[in-house]
Amino acid sequence: MEKNAPVRIPQRMLDVTDPAYRRRALDEGPHANQLWIAEDHDDTEFLMIVDVDERDPRIVHVIPMSNDPGEQTADGLVVGRTPIGLPMIAWPALAIPIPIRVLDVPLGDFDARIAQAVAGDDPDLDPHVHRAQDSEDFLAAYALVSARARVFQQWWNIGRHLPPLHQEEAIVFGISEERRAYAEALKTVLGLSATQRNAIMNHGMPLTKTQAKKMGQAGFAAEPPQAQEAIPDAYLIAAEQPRWRQVLDDMDIDGDDVRLELARKAAFDLAARTSGHDDAAVNGALLKAVESMKSGQNGQRGQRGQ
Repeated sequence: MEKNAPVRIPQRMLDVTDPAYRRRALDEGPHANQLWIAEDHDDTEFLMIVDVDERDPRIVHVIPMSNDPGEQTADGLVVGRTPIGLPMIAWPALAIPIPIRVLDVPLGDFDARIAQAVAGDDPDLDPHVHRAQDSEDFLAAYALVSARARVFQQWWNIGRHLPPLHQEEAIVFGISEERRAYAEALKTVLGLSATQRNAIMNHGMPLTKTQAKKMGQAGFAAEPPQAQEAIPDAYLIAAEQPRWRQVLDDMDIDGDDVRLELARKAAFDLAARTSGHDDAAVNGALLKAVESMKSGQNGQRGQRGQ
């Protein structure tokens, strides 16, 4: 090899690191057979997406990978042909579902046959995939695999605590059973008119001491139950997409999940101004919500700086 020869970057790596490709991939969202870099706090890992969860599209089933052949262990696979043009190691035994919110950088698609071989832990399906071997320092290699498994386990745990989908099913006509019962008690226990009940239920009008006492005797509190939010699935799913990650990670929402706040704001504050409920309309509402949230944060910073 010629001394001081320039390092040759594989064309595949140049293709998938091109800004135009990244914008397009983020707009399209994650899908099966893709290579991604996932990142959360100080943890960064390569992975291959096996598929997107059918019941919850905010979850992807993935296989951890590494771009360091020196980390291979006998329970892994060496993948010679990858979207970045360099050999990688995959561990099908560590396959796990994780939330798409930790996906950071899309790096292209595996050939379908190679992805099938990796997902099925079957190197016989493609000549570019073969069984890995333990390195001389196999104890260190297995320690790295164990550490990698713990990271993915942490991400799996994040996915278990996402806001629930199908929220509309828990609310009848947008009113929880608790609020329905309370409104009925305002009518039957206190004999209030529809206008009075609406003022108490939806506009903060307090009960008198006598009314509160009667409601208490009937087993109800002095204040109505809070209205339940039924954020449509489309907003909860879209808010998790990697396309919003960079701008959302720069925000600091006290005491709340920034993606949940984005979905809530888009669904309740801005959806009424958006025509339709298809993907374009939902993403349009989310974009407006992001701009509104950024504007609000800039205003808060300006006030703190005065």
